Amino acid sequence: MTQILDQLQIDHRNMRQLLRTLEEQIDAYGAGEPADFDFMRQIVDYLLHYPTLIHHPREDLLFRRLLARHPAAGAAIGDLVGEHAKLAQLAQRFAAALRNVAADAELPRAWFEGLARDLIATTERHMAAEEKELFPMLLARLEDADWAELDAHVTAENDPLFGSSIEKHFLSLHQRVMRARP
Repeated sequence: MTQILDQLQIDHRNMRQLLRTLEEQIDAYGAGEPADFDFMRQIVDYLLHYPTLIHHPREDLLFRRLLARHPAAGAAIGDLVGEHAKLAQLAQRFAAALRNVAADAELPRAWFEGLARDLIATTERHMAAEEKELFPMLLARLEDADWAELDAHVTAENDPLFGSSIEKHFLSLHQRVMRARP
């Protein structure tokens, strides 16, 4: 496997862990327990930051190369690249709902919970589709020279939550997620 695809799969594993952590918070909230809205805000801050700025542009780079090598992949690629914008929009809606809750705005509990569950489920489905459809296509269609060039073009951006240097803003989230890791 290649460096860039390895990193994308690591990112997916990390995001699944983060989504499970968010889901635990939403389950508790749905059961009437107090919710840690600051913790949820940190999660959504990460979901707005890393996937949008680092992860999805890396995927888009691979998908453009796949499209050049295998034009028939266009339909699958188009749908998944389009979903990147939808995922960002869902994360922004959830972030806005969290800001409203923090400002003591009255939000229907079921609506808030549904918004969070939609974000979680949509993200999970998206990652599963990439792993099932496109990652195998990439491995089958791209050549060694493609992988070498793609790996060379990818800068070593640090994951601010799971990388080697945790950003101060994400430090408490990192500690909580690492304690919860199986």
